[in-house]
Amino acid sequence: MDFLRQQLFNIIAFVFLGLFVAVWSSVLLRVGFWVPDGRTVAPPLNGALVTAAGVLATSMSSLTASALGFTIAEVRRDEEARRELSPGHADTGVAFNPAEVTARLSGRIVAAVVVYLAVGLLVLLLWLVKGTASTDLIGAFALSLLGWLIGAAGVVFQTEKPLT
Repeated sequence: MDFLRQQLFNIIAFVFLGLFVAVWSSVLLRVGFWVPDGRTVAPPLNGALVTAAGVLATSMSSLTASALGFTIAEVRRDEEARRELSPGHADTGVAFNPAEVTARLSGRIVAAVVVYLAVGLLVLLLWLVKGTASTDLIGAFALSLLGWLIGAAGVVFQTEKPLT
């Protein structure tokens, strides 16, 4: 029982990530192997599958973005406190230290970001290849991933901006 207590968060993360991958793999396979039949524009998907896939994609996007954002804010706050405590401290020339941000991320967060990006990029590629023979669900997730990537890229490139 102690093992379960110690690993509870890892178990929850594994189940959530596994469910995300399983549901989106099902969607990707159904849409990817669907051949237009002339009667329907896109493959029919079960309403429960569409709902589950949408909820999981939205949840994964917001969870990873908020975890990254909170960690960046924490690092910035700590760096500002260090600068105030030691006025002679050398300025790093960047808005925050990206290496410190990644060092503070838990393995669960890193796994979630990697899984979200991998599945999202597969969805984006499928959407680009299938085009109109895709589903609205695929298009919505692909656009959501692009928005997430734009936000993440903004933070990544902001690290190059000198402090004022």
